[in-house]
Amino acid sequence: MSTPTLIRRMTAMDASFLYFEKPGAALHIGSTSLLDGALSRDDLVRHMRSRIHRVPRYRQRAVFDALNLAHPAWEDDPEFEVDRHIEEVVLPEGAEEADLRSAIADAFAPMLPRDRPLWKMVLIQGFPEGRTAMVSLVHHCMVDGVSGVELLQAVTDLQRDAEPGEPEPYTPFPAQDPFERVRDAWTDAMNAAIASGADAMRRWFEPQRQMEEMQTVGRAMMAAAPQLLQPAPSTPFNRAVGEGRCYAVVPMSFAELRAIRSVLGGTLNDVVLSILSGGLGAYLRYREQETDGVELRAMIPVNVRSANSKEALGNQVSMMIAPLPIGLTDAVERHRAVTARMGSLKEANQAGGFALMSRLTESVPANLQALAAMWTPATQPLFNVVCTNVPGPQVPLYIVGRRLETLWPLLPLSMGLGLGVALTSYNGALYWGLTGDPELVPDIEETARCIERAFEELKLAAAEAAGEA
Repeated sequence: MSTPTLIRRMTAMDASFLYFEKPGAALHIGSTSLLDGALSRDDLVRHMRSRIHRVPRYRQRAVFDALNLAHPAWEDDPEFEVDRHIEEVVLPEGAEEADLRSAIADAFAPMLPRDRPLWKMVLIQGFPEGRTAMVSLVHHCMVDGVSGVELLQAVTDLQRDAEPGEPEPYTPFPAQDPFERVRDAWTDAMNAAIASGADAMRRWFEPQRQMEEMQTVGRAMMAAAPQLLQPAPSTPFNRAVGEGRCYAVVPMSFAELRAIRSVLGGTLNDVVLSILSGGLGAYLRYREQETDGVELRAMIPVNVRSANSKEALGNQVSMMIAPLPIGLTDAVERHRAVTARMGSLKEANQAGGFALMSRLTESVPANLQALAAMWTPATQPLFNVVCTNVPGPQVPLYIVGRRLETLWPLLPLSMGLGLGVALTSYNGALYWGLTGDPELVPDIEETARCIERAFEELKLAAAEAAGEA
């Protein structure tokens, strides 16, 4: 991987993850890998020292100007040391996988310290068979899921016996004093305002382009109108989120998912949403909730990176609001409903419309955005769950000679979303990571079982359809 593209000043989207973060709603993402052997903290520290130059953002901290005139900037951390970012936890004797998942949830729950670069790694020792779990956390203001995978590949190897590198010298650029930060923030804010005005002027003289963008936004709003005009259905996990976290994992064969798609049609994401709909429906019925005729909503992040910005850090995403017909108990009928609705949303270019609308936030002053985040309610009415699917490497990765056996994703919770679903493909498998608030989802293992059963039902339905064909 080449050196990631660095931008000194955060975009409005990047900065929003800092503005909206609260002690009970940390906004970092992450992953957990089970390694096929023991890995000590000292060995990991030495390894990261030899690789950290590949990820220069990992040596920079987020800094605010005193008046919030511009979005936070990135500055070299004058006190950077890898040792400050790597922790170790030891499980009790006789620990099982449930204890490991609990330790992962505990490591994921608190906010990352803001006095240093916003990343951390936690080694969890004491797992059976001499294996080690490695939890990697990075703040959402720094990366989205796609660039997070790119960062993981920067510090891992494709061969077990890769030669260890030598640390490169680090000379941080001198930090600014408070006056310099305010001066630069004022300059950047003025330049951004001028650029925004110039862009608006260009659009005035490009009526065709302006009309096309308005049509794109209009189609997206029309497609989303049924969801935007009334609140999402109420569920037990759509309440104000607390500080605790619980975690469960569901592994699936990537080949079997592709086989379902080839028989029943649609895309792999349609298959995923069909399984999620079936699983959440079964789980809510287990919680004695009425599901007949109920359609939940999932916010689906959509990668909008261009080919030229593939390796750029930061967040380059739009979204779609996807229907989850949890009231349909027939697996094939449910899959057809999901496929048809998602096809309509894609035809309306809902993700493109939301991307255009999100660009408008870049012209809103940073201090107003930060102030608005302070008054954001603890819940939101538009959707019930976030479901993000990030493609990962389809070959095994190694770190310090240990193979990464899994890549379990971790998703933050906030704004009334007490259950989050993240998926990452890795080395022939698709891993579902379910993050929950234990007060709102006290039985997250049952949620995982319901998703597993929904997968088996859809797989059986596809096999029967293939046999009939």
